[in-house]
Amino acid sequence: MEFSKNYGQIIIGYGLLSIGITLVMLFMQTSGIFWLILSGITIVGGVWIIKKERNDRKKYDSDNECAFQDNKPD
Repeated sequence: MEFSKNYGQIIIGYGLLSIGITLVMLFMQTSGIFWLILSGITIVGGVWIIKKERNDRKKYDSDNECAFQDNKPD
């Protein structure tokens, strides 16, 4: 049985989320608009990567279910 789980992309996505939250806290301490822009970009990037990987995994899982249904032994 073959399965593909790309945990690297999920780890990168959650890592970007945590970095983004840290940059938001840095913005609140320094009131620098640069930190707010950078945190927004990293949070959006992290959410996009996580959603993309989850959608790819759902598609892969649904493809596997169809393949197994076609090859049922009698």
